[in-house]
Amino acid sequence: MGDSLRKIWLELDVAGTLSDAAWVGLDQPKGYIDGGIFNPKKVNCEHHQKEPHTEGEWREVWVHIEDLHFDSAVHFYKEKLRILAVEVED
Repeated sequence: MGDSLRKIWLELDVAGTLSDAAWVGLDQPKGYIDGGIFNPKKVNCEHHQKEPHTEGEWREVWVHIEDLHFDSAVHFYKEKLRILAVEVED
C-alpha cells in the first residue's frame, strides 16, 4: 500500500435505523481503507436504544481514502442520500 491516505468527514443521516446500521450498510468507494463513527457517545439519543433513530438524527463519520481515489470518493459520498455533508481534511 504505497499510496498516502487522506481523511474525509461525513455527516451521516441515521434516522429510521438502529444503532450504527446506517454506517454499516453504507457502500464504500474504491480506495476506502477504514472509517467509523466519531465519538458516538457524545450524541445523546432521546429514544430507547432498541427503537430506531428519530428524524433529524445524524452522526459524524471519518473515512480514510487512498490519495489516488480521493476525488472520486468525495464525489461518491456526495451522491449518497444518507450523506448530509462532506468535508475534506487537508
